[in-house]
Amino acid sequence: MTADADAPETGPPPRAPRGPEEEKIADVWSAFLRRPDPPANVSFFTLGGYSLGLMRLGLRLQQEFGIVIPVPDLFENTTIEAQAVLVRKLLDQQPGV
Repeated sequence: MTADADAPETGPPPRAPRGPEEEKIADVWSAFLRRPDPPANVSFFTLGGYSLGLMRLGLRLQQEFGIVIPVPDLFENTTIEAQAVLVRKLLDQQPGV
């Protein structure tokens, strides 16, 4: 075994939310997780979230943005940045927006 095989997995460094959607979603996450400044590129589950919590978080996001977010989409988009992309997509699909 090499030293690289024993090294912990590393990904990109955590980053702060950018843009209005990410910032709104971060505020919802922060209140829900009781954690200040959640990173935009770290999974909800890594930050201590759980499955039922993600569904509850989804309801709060639906209220915040006035859209319906399908539950499977929440489980496919577990970071603030991914949820912001999803929210923008769903907002764009609304008639008359």
